[in-house]
Amino acid sequence: MPLPGEWLQRGAVLTPPDKKPKWFNLRWPRALRNIWLQNISFLLLALFSSVLLTTPNITGIVLAAMFFAAIGLSTVFERRAFCRYLCPVGGFIGLYSQTAPLELRIKDKQVCAACEGKPCYNGSANGYGCPWDVFPAGLTKNTYCGLCMECLRTCPHDNIAVNLRPFSADLAKPSARMDEAFKSFIMLGSALIYAGVLLGPWGALKDAAYNVGTSSWFIYAAIFLGIIFVGMPALFALCVTRFENLNAFKKRFATLSTALIPLGLMFWVAFSLSFVLTNATYILASLSDPLGLGWDLFGTASAVWQPMLTSILAPGQTLALVGGLIWSARTAQKAANEAKTSSIPVIVYCFIATVVMFWLLL
Repeated sequence: MPLPGEWLQRGAVLTPPDKKPKWFNLRWPRALRNIWLQNISFLLLALFSSVLLTTPNITGIVLAAMFFAAIGLSTVFERRAFCRYLCPVGGFIGLYSQTAPLELRIKDKQVCAACEGKPCYNGSANGYGCPWDVFPAGLTKNTYCGLCMECLRTCPHDNIAVNLRPFSADLAKPSARMDEAFKSFIMLGSALIYAGVLLGPWGALKDAAYNVGTSSWFIYAAIFLGIIFVGMPALFALCVTRFENLNAFKKRFATLSTALIPLGLMFWVAFSLSFVLTNATYILASLSDPLGLGWDLFGTASAVWQPMLTSILAPGQTLALVGGLIWSARTAQKAANEAKTSSIPVIVYCFIATVVMFWLLL
């Protein structure tokens, strides 16, 4: 998606950069250098997701809008401004990349400190500065690194590496940022609401989610936003609050919300299993006729739909939810040690959310 915009910015994609920047090449506004816009863009898609995911024309329009937004921002701002600060998918990936067993990090801080020109960030004749607006020497977690590997080309000292590491290593260093904390609630709450809308037995709820623009949809939207922005954070705040000043509370709130990241990830795994195992055979037909033009590229266009491995669906979802709860409990203990408080209220919160997800899925 960022490729056309980068070509407009640079006049090239892989070859050495032109010394004169194309277009305006402005810095992204300092006040917006966070993921609040990503949070908002994800919620906008989430509110329309029932239609977006089931109506190909609408899906195409939204993808095209994202594509042209990325190009448009590339003509005004430097680097991949859309990917870093606005893309709803980027926020989703960035949040859960903290649990990944891979990381891009520098090898030796002293080498970076002595390096002149900082080509990994500013670019050189060998390649471009970090498209994600990240200074590799300052990377401590995966959230904002798109793993494009451009810095491996530009580092003149071979001082950047891709490393294997334990799962969720980044969560050992809890964030203290409220935008990242609310991203955790957005992803956790969205998984719960999607499960209720798409897998639950409530016809009225489904109708409200699908009938965009009606009074019932506006009620659904208000409830959706209320749960994610008010209900879930408020309940969490009650669990972790103390009598302290606002800044101390915000830091504690954000630090302890780190425990919701693995829980939300496993909620999405459990939720997705319902669709993957049920609809996997559609992949065969779609591969042979991807544009619906009557092709049969691989001889599978007429593959008959049938659910796959349905006997493992409930056990698989149970394993994902229980595993997510245990993982979150362990993360809560580490975050609580950082915040010098008890992890029990956070674990209870995660347990309640897991029970609700069990009820919705099973």
